[in-house]
Amino acid sequence: MTTTAPTTKPSWLTGPFGASAAAAVVFLLLWQAAGMFSERIPGPAPVIQAAMREVERGEFFFNFAISMQRFGIGMAISIAVGIAIGLAIGSSRLFDDMFGDVNLVGLAIPAVIWALLCAMWFGFSDTAPIVTVVLSAVPFVVVNVAAGARSIPPALLDMSDSYGVTPARRLRHVILPSVTGYTVAGIRFGVMSGWNGLLLSEWFGSADGVGHQARYWYDANQMPGFVAWIAFFILFMVLTDRVVLERLSRRAFRWRDGESTSATPAAAPAA
Repeated sequence: MTTTAPTTKPSWLTGPFGASAAAAVVFLLLWQAAGMFSERIPGPAPVIQAAMREVERGEFFFNFAISMQRFGIGMAISIAVGIAIGLAIGSSRLFDDMFGDVNLVGLAIPAVIWALLCAMWFGFSDTAPIVTVVLSAVPFVVVNVAAGARSIPPALLDMSDSYGVTPARRLRHVILPSVTGYTVAGIRFGVMSGWNGLLLSEWFGSADGVGHQARYWYDANQMPGFVAWIAFFILFMVLTDRVVLERLSRRAFRWRDGESTSATPAAAPAA
């Protein structure tokens, strides 16, 4: 008769939640220590008070809604354009030769450059932040989708040709499912770069939004208010990645877990 060793579940203190909580506590302690030794670095308490004042005045919800509208439009355009260009580059040598290097240039240009250029091109309008988000995010979506398109086995495409599968059905049932995981990865990087571009664009060329409010308190030399808006900005990006994009990524790559599970030999029945 065989016995199976009991499995012990990891404690929440030693699991991912415990590690994240410990890192947050260490960060707050270091932040508090830095605030005690430098007058130019506000501690957590003044920043929280400034954040609460912004919420009570209604500035937070008003400006955050404006920024989210711009960001949502920009990311929707970025995803559509990035997937189309990425599939073209990854599936066609001609498109790769024509636009591959152009996309690499887009990856090399930092978001601050796009923000400055769009502020000069479009002035104080909603167009500048939206275009900045698009220019900052599209290259990341393109490079990941192109990598996914190149990873599709040629034999799978040849088989679809042999069975007379139409291009539309092959795109829907073969190509898109194969690049889903790569697309989600590209969107994750695009969201980070596009959100940074949005903040910078509103900083340089906008009369409202999260970036404008951070610039307002910076020009007023009120560091708690400035850090409060930057904290809003960072917190939103972290929550978006952890709560939404990370779950989408796990769902997109669930086939890998299925393969690893099926490859695991089944336990022998007890005698």
